[in-house]
Amino acid sequence: MLRAWSDAPAFVLSCPGPLRRHHAALLPISQLTLPQCLLGGEAQLAAFAAAEPEIAARAYFAPLPEIFGNPQSVARVRHLCGVARGAPRLVHLRFGGTRSARIMKDARNGLVLAENHASPAISASNHPFADGLTVPAQMRRVFACGPLTARPASFGGKSLPVTDLPPGMVGADLAHLDEIPESADGLEIVSLAEFRSNAFSVGPVRATSPDLRAAMTAAARDQAPFVLLPWNLDHPGSAVPALVERTLHLQNPGQPAVRLLLLPFNYPGPTGLIRRLIRRLREELPDGSGHLPRVFLGRLARLDALPALRRLARVAWVDGNDPEHGWTARRLAACGFAPLLLAADDAPPPPGITCIAVDEALTVNAETRFGLLSFRTHLPSLRALRQLLPLTRTLAAQGARIGHHGA
Repeated sequence: MLRAWSDAPAFVLSCPGPLRRHHAALLPISQLTLPQCLLGGEAQLAAFAAAEPEIAARAYFAPLPEIFGNPQSVARVRHLCGVARGAPRLVHLRFGGTRSARIMKDARNGLVLAENHASPAISASNHPFADGLTVPAQMRRVFACGPLTARPASFGGKSLPVTDLPPGMVGADLAHLDEIPESADGLEIVSLAEFRSNAFSVGPVRATSPDLRAAMTAAARDQAPFVLLPWNLDHPGSAVPALVERTLHLQNPGQPAVRLLLLPFNYPGPTGLIRRLIRRLREELPDGSGHLPRVFLGRLARLDALPALRRLARVAWVDGNDPEHGWTARRLAACGFAPLLLAADDAPPPPGITCIAVDEALTVNAETRFGLLSFRTHLPSLRALRQLLPLTRTLAAQGARIGHHGA
């Protein structure tokens, strides 16, 4: 996959994520633990390393590659990577979206991209990286995890060469999962009522959550399944907050049709997005506080906890507005879930993915670190949601029967 840079003596990989989870500025990939290994840039990094064992053997992880900005720090990195004097430059590969792109000085920088900005912002500030299609000038190449409708350019307008990565990379880190003893320790779940931003950021959340235990007991009785709802925190035009609110509007907190389990990924920093969602639900819904103990946030910190997540939920709603929706849907399918893509356009879905047409558009205005961005966002109307809920319950019941038979 990196034929042009195969002479690199070492590779430095990086991605956005909670910095307080990492104990060193540079560490071998073999020692890396990621907060969210199911979705987003962190999962893409892990899958890439598994797909390229020759690279992984000489790969390191840097939470903040941009801090290596002077000759002394660069020399220290080369020394820690065991690079001899006079050897070719290192290669730095950045995972995650274009707006989170970072470079490492005195290295050959590449961006591994699962985004496809088919629906860019309809208005953006004058910040140079606000449009989602501009990356730092030192970025030299893009490695694409899927088709690109619009190719990103480096700052200044220079087009970048694009290398398509093999489709099988999406599940490369899952290849030997059956050989690993199962553990539930890596499945971290709290309800919105239990959420504390500092604890969730620092982690790990070793939850025997009272709200989750109560919801699981109730689900066994009323057959209202958990449904996964991936939430790309680094996409300001996400439909997920509106979709959560709209779904809860249709439900009695005590008698839900489905139970929502949000999976936040691509953590962009302490922006307060989850707290803002909690405040929105509390203020906009009748008995908003009564819903909070029954809506959950989760993440998969270890792949050996994947079977535990599959026992909890088998169906996922994938936001088609998210520029990563294609990779997310294929990743969830590779992990044994049934993704329902809530399609925001007429583009064909990934092979084998069920597509659900959405029928309502709204404008999402988001105040971001790049200024005000506005997106045309599509989501199911209340009428369409009333049809989606029974379909979700049917697929969840079928998945549960298949999982029980397989066990």
